[in-house]
Amino acid sequence: MKKFGIFAAALLIQAAALADTIVAPGDTFVSVPLTFKSTTGTGSLPFWNNYSLDGGNLNGGDFLTGSNPVMGLTNYLGTAGNFGSYLSTGGLEPDSPASFSLLQSAVTASVTLLYTNAAANIGPTGTEIGLYNVQDPSQKVVLFGHGTLNNSNPFSFGIINNNLTPQTPFSVNTWADYGIYANTCGYNSDGSSYCDTYYSNDGLDQSSESARQHFAVFENPQDPLTYYIAFEDGRGVNGTELYGDYNDAIFRIHTTQDTTIHTDVVATPEPATFSILGLGLVGLGLLRRSRLSK
Repeated sequence: MKKFGIFAAALLIQAAALADTIVAPGDTFVSVPLTFKSTTGTGSLPFWNNYSLDGGNLNGGDFLTGSNPVMGLTNYLGTAGNFGSYLSTGGLEPDSPASFSLLQSAVTASVTLLYTNAAANIGPTGTEIGLYNVQDPSQKVVLFGHGTLNNSNPFSFGIINNNLTPQTPFSVNTWADYGIYANTCGYNSDGSSYCDTYYSNDGLDQSSESARQHFAVFENPQDPLTYYIAFEDGRGVNGTELYGDYNDAIFRIHTTQDTTIHTDVVATPEPATFSILGLGLVGLGLLRRSRLSK
């Protein structure tokens, strides 16, 4: 009995993993200045580099670069003295992007809460953060529900929640393009309360906040699958924080895609079988010639 060899046997080829990409027309990722702490609170760029009502240098950049021992010494954004990058207009102040979203190319995403520090996080009406469909902002997925960003003492320099993930990885392929939103409540100077929803496209915010970005985006160039989001819940301009300290909630979004390619199994004859087939074809040719000559 003749045997057939296997030409390609269920090869598994692991291609490079893809991440969801930031879409921000006209904006770019620029390096976090190594000397940013020397300009904290001066109103110069980076736009997130402001003083905090929680204490001097306690903004989101301090936490993510590990520059302040009060907030932790983990540098999430770089290696060997590098502080990574943040999304910027690339120009003069204010250098915050007006709009950004994420273009979906991944299959799942994991979100990890890293740090919280805001009185507005507390209680059943506390800040809610999630994702929205850019094509229809009314469609939302909640990442952190009201009360889950709790900070029992807003003057305790924050709660560092390293690697605390409140949910399992979730599908991100529902929408082709998605943004980040936050719904937060607070009090006006006259004592009245308000609840606002802020979007990573600040054009969707209420008119008083439509020219201000409440989300700062950071990345480690060595880890292109991951973005870090630092949220500011403050309204308007504050005498101490200016446009905010961006440490009210800091979380990481890690997106992945399995691009394994499965090739088909193809059966091909062994060399000996080729010889037999060749002899058979020669015989058929001779038979045909014999018939034609009669």
